[in-house]
Amino acid sequence: MKIAPLPHNERERLEELRKYGILDTEPEAVFNSMVQLASYICHTPFAAISLIDEHRQWFKAIVGVEVSETPRDVAFCAHTILQQETMIVPNTLEDERFCDNPFVEGGLNLRFYAGVPLVTESGYRLGTLCVFDQQPRQLSAEQLDAIKTLADSVMAHLDLRLSHREIRKYVDDLQLAASIFESASEAVLVTDPQNHIITVNPAFTAMTGYSLSEVAGKNPNILCSGKQSPAFYQRMWQSLADMGHWSGELWNKRKNGELFAEWLSINVLFNEDGSKRMYVAIFSDVTEKKQADEIIWRQANYDMLTQLPNRRLFCDRLEHEIRGAHRAGCLLALLFIDLDLFKEVNDSLGHEAGDALLVKVAERLTASVRESDTVARMGGDEFTAILPQIDSLEDVERVAALIVKALSEPFEVNGAIVNISASVGVAIYPRDAKNTTELLSQADSAMYVAKEQGRGCYRMAN
Repeated sequence: MKIAPLPHNERERLEELRKYGILDTEPEAVFNSMVQLASYICHTPFAAISLIDEHRQWFKAIVGVEVSETPRDVAFCAHTILQQETMIVPNTLEDERFCDNPFVEGGLNLRFYAGVPLVTESGYRLGTLCVFDQQPRQLSAEQLDAIKTLADSVMAHLDLRLSHREIRKYVDDLQLAASIFESASEAVLVTDPQNHIITVNPAFTAMTGYSLSEVAGKNPNILCSGKQSPAFYQRMWQSLADMGHWSGELWNKRKNGELFAEWLSINVLFNEDGSKRMYVAIFSDVTEKKQADEIIWRQANYDMLTQLPNRRLFCDRLEHEIRGAHRAGCLLALLFIDLDLFKEVNDSLGHEAGDALLVKVAERLTASVRESDTVARMGGDEFTAILPQIDSLEDVERVAALIVKALSEPFEVNGAIVNISASVGVAIYPRDAKNTTELLSQADSAMYVAKEQGRGCYRMAN
């Protein structure tokens, strides 16, 4: 084993070390979070923040093994602080400095080491942020960049402690950044500038079904559901290019093929020279919320018995169709339909039978009109039908007659044969009225004329 010599500036280095007040091994949450994140990012069982003086190596934080300090002469990090850059030992058994190190041959059987020097603004190396493994290996470029960034964060935190400026905010930020992979309910995905996945957090795996090993190096489009158009993604990427961020709702697909709605926020992180460093995407599953919103919207706009549009949605659609007819210069017909003898069905057979009859009436009305037409239930036994873009009054009369005939046919309701009829009033836009209220009033008046003239027929507004 080759023992690392003392740095040439050891006296000044030790003074710098003492200045930071970190000569103890008391645990600190910030440092613990950092080493846990380093272990997670590099997929190693061991990670530590190690500090070195002339006699010992001690740990401000360590994960994977319970040890507080070691003699300096067996410390990997004593070699690291002599170097300018990260020290990587792919296989300790093949490196004369470490092949007979007690941590290589002893119980830990360490075979891989990577350490990033913790360098002060004055250029002194206090120790390292390091990771270990029991298998020979290498770090990916992305993992190496990540632990270098974490090492910078360690020193930034120490510098802030010295100056006592904005310490609380920085600690909170560090704790949040370090713990987000473990505890955040939102899924987090990080990609390189070429949009290849670097890492994901546990919430991502829980939400999508994909582990990090399954998605690392791949494009996030493996989640695409196909429900968004190419133009959607073009707008998203344009926003990222112009403003450096984008947020919105979209549908993606889990590993098992199930579609889910998500609220997604993407931010671009930049290097000091302005080049893109990485993309960070945070998203949450809003499928249940959308389903709940859909139920609320449907309850507000549809009749729960017949599943037809209710009065609210009918008025919206009629207003929309009137505006369309005005722009196109074409006719629109509104039919007001009231069932004859419906009260007698309720009185004789009960409300359950009356409800079943209304459902069957809705089915016959829908079958009597075009797919582009709207049939709505206004309440009770009153229905309406909107016929947009009609070619002639004869077409309207044909539909009205068809409805009258369809509703005069016998119904089978709960084993009983029921006979009813319908009185239909018809109003034409713009001949009979120029707006929604007047058109509905004209159709309603025409329906009452039909009732007065014997029921089971239709009448046009005057």
